[in-house]
Formats: sequence, C-alpha cells, structure tokens
Amino acid sequence: MRYFDTNTRVMVQLLMNSGAEKDTSGMSVPVRKGPSELEIQAAMLTALFDSIPDIVFTKDSSLRFIHCNKSFLEHFGLCREDVIGKRDKDILGLPAKKADIYKKWELKVITQGQTIIREEYIPPRADGATLVVEMIRTPLMLNGIAIGVLCIGRDITKFKTMEETVLAASRAKSVFLANMSHEIRTPMNSIIGFSELALDCKISADVKNYLVNILKNSEWLLHTINDILDISKIESDKMELENVSFDLHELFATCRTITMHKAIEKGLQLHFYVEPSIGKRLVGDPTRLRQVFVNLLSNAIKFTDTGTVKVLSSVKKENEKTITIYFEVSDTGIGMTEEQVKRIFIPFMQAQSSTTRKYGGTGLGLPITKNIIELMGSSLSVKSIAGVGSTFSFELAFDTVETSGEEILKRSDAFKDFEKPLFEGEILVCEDNAMNQQVICEHLARVGLKTVVAENGRIGVQMVQGRMENGEKQFDLIFMDIHMPEMDGLDAAAKILEFNSGIPIVAMTANIMSDDVKIYKRSGMNECVGKPFTSQELWRCLLKYFTPLSWQTAKENRTTQTENELRQKLMIDFVKDNRTISTEIPAAISAGNIILAHRLAHNLKSNAGHLGKNLLREDAASVEHNLKGGKNLVTPKQMQTLKTELAAALSQIEEEIQANAALHQEPSQPAPQGEPLDENSALELIIILGSMLEMGNPECLKLVDDLRRIPAGLLKRQDHAIIEELIQRIEDFDFEQAHVTLVELKTGLV
Repeated sequence: MRYFDTNTRVMVQLLMNSGAEKDTSGMSVPVRKGPSELEIQAAMLTALFDSIPDIVFTKDSSLRFIHCNKSFLEHFGLCREDVIGKRDKDILGLPAKKADIYKKWELKVITQGQTIIREEYIPPRADGATLVVEMIRTPLMLNGIAIGVLCIGRDITKFKTMEETVLAASRAKSVFLANMSHEIRTPMNSIIGFSELALDCKISADVKNYLVNILKNSEWLLHTINDILDISKIESDKMELENVSFDLHELFATCRTITMHKAIEKGLQLHFYVEPSIGKRLVGDPTRLRQVFVNLLSNAIKFTDTGTVKVLSSVKKENEKTITIYFEVSDTGIGMTEEQVKRIFIPFMQAQSSTTRKYGGTGLGLPITKNIIELMGSSLSVKSIAGVGSTFSFELAFDTVETSGEEILKRSDAFKDFEKPLFEGEILVCEDNAMNQQVICEHLARVGLKTVVAENGRIGVQMVQGRMENGEKQFDLIFMDIHMPEMDGLDAAAKILEFNSGIPIVAMTANIMSDDVKIYKRSGMNECVGKPFTSQELWRCLLKYFTPLSWQTAKENRTTQTENELRQKLMIDFVKDNRTISTEIPAAISAGNIILAHRLAHNLKSNAGHLGKNLLREDAASVEHNLKGGKNLVTPKQMQTLKTELAAALSQIEEEIQANAALHQEPSQPAPQGEPLDENSALELIIILGSMLEMGNPECLKLVDDLRRIPAGLLKRQDHAIIEELIQRIEDFDFEQAHVTLVELKTGLV
C-alpha cells in the first residue's frame, strides 16, 4: 500500500480482490463467515471490468496504476502483480518523450477536471501488432474530488483501415473523373470549335445543316458529360459555390438565349416575368444558378408539346444589404403523378421507364438542380398534375452590392448573344497540342486579336521575360494550358507572377473539376475556360479583359475562308508532324524517356481523332495506355500495328489534300502555256512561293505549273533537275525541305 496516497485507500480497497481480513495485531487470519460487502463490490467491479473488451485502467493522482482489466493485461502480456502500483515507464518501456505526453494529458485531466478523447497509437501488443485506439481519459472522482484518472481505450484499427480504404477509393475516383474529363473534353474541344468556325464560313445549305447537327449533338454529349461529373462531385461533397456579384437580368437573358431555339422548334411560347432589382447586383454563384434555370427550362420544354413555359421571379423581402427572391418555372406539359414526383430526384431515374425511350436524357438534371439549390440554402418544391403541367419553385437569399445604372447597362450590352465583338490586342497562347493551337488562334483571330503561341510553359515564361527586359509592349492576356512538356501551366503561371507584369492569366484546359479550378486560382490564374469552349464562352471571358471596338451583326459575321481550307491546314500539319512518329515513340522508349513516349502517343491519339482517323486513334490510345504512369508495357506487335495504321492514315490524308487542292483551285490567268517567265516574274514567283512554304500553306500546289515555266537560261545549272526536285517535295507536302531547295534555286538564278 505504500504506492497510494491517503485519498485513494478507499478506492484501492474496492478494486483489490482480497479474501482475507486483518486482526488488531495486523496479522491476516482466516475467517469462516461469508464475504463482506467490500469483497462483493470488489468482485463485481473486477468481473465488470474484465468483461469489457476495451482496454480499461485507472491511476491515482501520482499516476500509479490502481487497477486494470483483463484486456489490458492480455494486450501487454502482463499479470496484475506486474502492473498495480507501477507507472507507465516501469512496465511499458515507453520512450521518455511519449511517457511525458501521457503524463501531461493525465495530469490535466486530474487537475482541471477535463475529459480528453484522442486517437492514438498505443504500445504494441504482446504479439507485436500495433493498434490505433480511441482513448478516453476522464477524472476519477470521490466525494467531488478528483483522486485519479480512468482510461478506456477502444480498438479502432479496423475502422481506420476501412476509412483509409474509402479515402483511397475516393481519391482514385476523383483522379479517374479528372482523367476522363480531360480525355473526353480534349477532342470535344476540336469538334465544337471547328464546327463553329466552319459555320462562320461561306458554305452550302446542306453543309451548314450537317454542321448544325454536329454542333447540336456535340453540345448534347458535352451536357451529358457535365451532368455525370457534377453528380460525382455532389456524391463526394466536392461541389463548391462561388461568391461573386452578378446581374440577374443578364443571367436570365443568357438562359433565354440557350433555351429559346428549342421552344421555337416545338412552337411553344417562352415567357419571362422578372421583377426588376434597380441599382443592385446580387452576390452568389451565377454559373450554378444559370445551370439550375437551364435544367428546369430544358425539362419544361422537353415535356411540353403545346402551350407555354413561364419563368417568374419576384422579390419577397429586401433590406439595404440582402434580398430574398422567389423563383418559379412552370409549364403546360405532360405533368406527373405523386408517385412519379417521388422518383425524379433519384440520380439516373426518371418519372417512368418509358420517359427515357421517348424523351431521352440521363435522369441527372433534376437531382443536380435539387442539390445545387440545397447548397445555396434553400429547397426545391414541386407541384404537378398529370396531363396538366408542372411547377418547380424555390426561394433564395442573396447579399447585394450597389452599382450604377451605367455599369449595369454596360455589362448588359457586353453579352449580346447574336453579335460578335471585335477587339484589339495580343494574347499569348501557351498550348502544346497543334490542333488546339489552331482552334484557339482561329477563334481569337476572328474577333480581331493577335496571338503568339508558346509550345510549353518554359517558352511562355521566356517570352514574357524577354518583353520585360527589352521594354517591349507586354501581352494583354495569357491563355495557359495546364499539361505541357518542359514546364506545366501551374509552374509557368507561378514564374510569370513573380515578374509582377500584371498580365491576367486564364487557365484553358480540359481539366475543370472543382478541385482543379481551386488549384488554378491558388496558383494565381484569374479564372478557367474549359475545353471544349463555345465562341460565346470565349467572348464572355475576353469581355472581362478587353473593351470591344465594335460589334458585328450576324450578317457581317462571315469570313471568306472555307471549311476545306481549315481542314486542309490541319491535314498538312498532321502529315508534317507525324511522318516519323512511329519511330520516335520506340526511340524514346529505348532511351528510357517514357514520359516523352507517352506524350507523343497522347498527341497522336488526339490529332488522329481530330481528323476522324479512328483506327489510328485507337491504336495510339492503346500505346498511350501502356505507357501511363512511367511504365513500358508496349509490345512489338502494338508498335507494328500503330506503324501500319499510321502509314495508311498518312496515305489517305495526302490523297485528300491533293484532291482538295485540285477541287478548290481557282482559275488563274498565267502566261500562255509554254511562254517562259522573265527574270523579274521568276524572282517574284520564288518570293511568293517562299512565303507560302514558310507558313506551310497548301495553296503552294497551285504554283507548280508556273515553276516549270522558269526558263533554263535563267539558271546557272542548265537543266531543270532542281525545279523537278522542288516540285516533287511540294507534292509530297515536305514543305520544310522544299523551302531549302527553293533557297538553292533562288541563289542559282543568273
């Protein structure tokens, strides 16, 4: 008993399982009477403690063990005699630092009367296993005084393992979704981008109809992809809301533009009744709110065959800093029964199974809408009568900010959906994919903006730094891809920000998961434009950084470039860039540069997809997959298949280039056939041809006949071998070597 202070003797007596009593001389003597009350209580307490599977022990105010249960003893492989009256360091062999931590916590429990609950690793079990326990330390009270500490440790090792497994699965899912988003959005960027560019050209009515259908179905596919990604964000609590100022009328104007054509197609009347909010802008997430209304309007139009679709917005209450608005979207459509209403908010479910067959859709729009509204602090109500129609309504509270009427007018004018803005300025495009470069630069050129292309982040940084050092005018804006060789977009943005150049940087990438966008903003990028983007999405971004010089009407919004010219350029670039790629990939693998090999295969896959060479795209995707993660699992058979398919694709593309060049060749008025060119005409021809070869312009094929009209008398070499060599290289689309030969021809003129 020398280990316990006076205050704990009673507790010790209760906890010690003793079967003897002492006489007045202090000697233990056997007794014949039944167990005492103290013995019964001690036995019950010991039996209770030992029946608990958790580790249980008590210590006195000196932090010596008073009692421990069977689980404690089994865990450490000890008996009670080894424990009672001892301290942690005496029996557990704890490191001094760990023992001090336990001491600090337990003294705090005793002196301050606090209960401390912590997850911690305790000393290994007797068999060497390490456990994670949730340890509860609480005061041991007697007559209102803390005389020690009671500790209970529950084994949560299995739960922690399960939690880590779930977290790992969640991370894997997020990575998969990010990769899927990128892989799908990259080719979608070209499909939508080139379709819009082609519609901006002079084309026949049939071709225009085809392109409109391509664009319509591409946007439908993109909408489906976005729904799948959004529901995944919601399920994993990854969806987050922005908090920026916006104009409600502007938002409704956009929603009306997006959905109006569908209503017109079905002969429906689409009405907006919006109560004005003069002089104030709302603070919230306009992108998600627009998504809510577009989803509700699209559904209303989809399920309404005749009649009207209405949007109502009215102010419920307002003060100086906040406003509460009631929103309602109603239709005169097919309506729903009570049972059907219960099903519509279940992901991938619709009101009835026949709905999907008749109307299409993923069954995700309403679940996403409901969750967005709930994230905004409200709830979505539904009233519907089968055969009569449906009404969806909700209320939202917004903070408000003051703004001038002039600013509202200016912002409203900035989003004219049926006009194209014209700007003045220069943009740096950091993008490694040649086809994406083409799409972005074409779109920017058509609104008057000059572009400079950097093929990776390092080159982009050098361009900005070079202009600063030389005192040149800086870029007005930078569009930054994220995944690039040499230096990625995040690192490049960080370097450029260090220069304090003041250039706004906008991420332009297929990776637009919420976590990705947060990373871009933390890296100093002002915002993110997703791939694929529409013309108007690009314009909305540009309007934040440029003031339009003027606007073009739909009639003026035409260019003389044909769809064929754009595709012709892409095909020329593909032939130039991919002739030797089937040998470059194995060479990179042999050199141990798996990252380069993976990037080459990735770009080949993307570029083949742009041109509709699906077999080549699939073969390249297979090679890319086997190089993912720095591993080389590519087989010789795969590389041979890729090589064969590449050769076939190149042959088809070259034939198409030649056919297009012949088809679109404009009648020229050359000198009569056989009439030789004079020296000045020959020199002029060579200068024009040189410029075209430098740009890789396939129109140079039209000058082949004129080359043959250069008389031998003008050449130092008295034959036409060099001209035939030049023509051959032009017809092989080897424009780089053709330019070298042309320089030799020029120096050979007498």
